[in-house]
Amino acid sequence: MSRQGFDICRDRMNTPTFLAMLPDVFGLRGLDIGCGEGTNTRLVASRGAAMTGLDVSRRFVEHARDHEESAGLGIEFIVGDAAALPMPDESFDFVMSTMCLMDVPDPDAVLKQAYRVLGPGGFLQFSITHPCFQTPKLRWLEDGSGEVDGLLVGDYFAGRADVEEWTF
Repeated sequence: MSRQGFDICRDRMNTPTFLAMLPDVFGLRGLDIGCGEGTNTRLVASRGAAMTGLDVSRRFVEHARDHEESAGLGIEFIVGDAAALPMPDESFDFVMSTMCLMDVPDPDAVLKQAYRVLGPGGFLQFSITHPCFQTPKLRWLEDGSGEVDGLLVGDYFAGRADVEEWTF
């Protein structure tokens, strides 16, 4: 995955699509909720946004800060709870979150916090997984040379539900 430098879903699908939909952010103040190791935060900062990244994982934020030391994009990385953002009202021109909101205990609280820290005319852009990618028979497909080139989604209409509990 990303610690190894390659995440096929992120690198081939999620990030390119997310960035293609992002408007011009040059000169804007942005918050990345659930920034992880800061990959997407850095990509958006390289477009001229003054970025702050927030993640609940101290270890991920430490990795993000290590990358920032060499990248020098002026990003501030913070350990914090997205449901209780440690920023004043109207602090940002935009808030983004890639592949995070489906993993937080209270998405409604996070969205309310995002709204609170957005300034007038600000926007929120986020991505989450589609339920078809959380099925019991999910598996990667490979071509003849062993390269991953697809994803098999099975039992999508099986009618079962899974509940995941996360503790931090």
